[in-house]
Amino acid sequence: MTEVPGERVAEIVEAWQRERPDVDVSSIAVLTPLRRLAARATDNRARVLAELGIDQSHLDVLGTLRRAGSPHRLTAGELTRRCRVTAGATTQRVQAMERLGLVHRVREEPDKRTVHVQLTPNGLAAVDRVLGDVMAGDERMLAGLTPAERSMLERVLGDWLARLEP
Repeated sequence: MTEVPGERVAEIVEAWQRERPDVDVSSIAVLTPLRRLAARATDNRARVLAELGIDQSHLDVLGTLRRAGSPHRLTAGELTRRCRVTAGATTQRVQAMERLGLVHRVREEPDKRTVHVQLTPNGLAAVDRVLGDVMAGDERMLAGLTPAERSMLERVLGDWLARLEP
């Protein structure tokens, strides 16, 4: 049995223009492919990570701490901000990763109220071990693009995101 691809975006736009000529549906031509690409990229990343025994939330924390540079630690609040999740989600992630031995919490003297989350040696090794495989999986998604197309997409998407983010 052959796979039936999703409805073509142009067909969706044409159908809506026919059915609702009073509504500007031109955004569908941009956002539908973007959503479809995001879903494929998310699925691809999840598949690569599952093969490595890790999930995206763990990679998010590990990568954020790794990019912070030595000693690979951030306050819990800064980790929450950089990972763009709630404080509760950060707490859950950190607790799960502590159980796996990937991170540990450090309270600074003299004010023990400030909690830092720091990579353990196992966490540092884990993020360094998976990064190459994750990037290779991401590269496979981009393989059909020319360097000029990639550069143009990077610029356009970066500019667009900068306008939307505070």
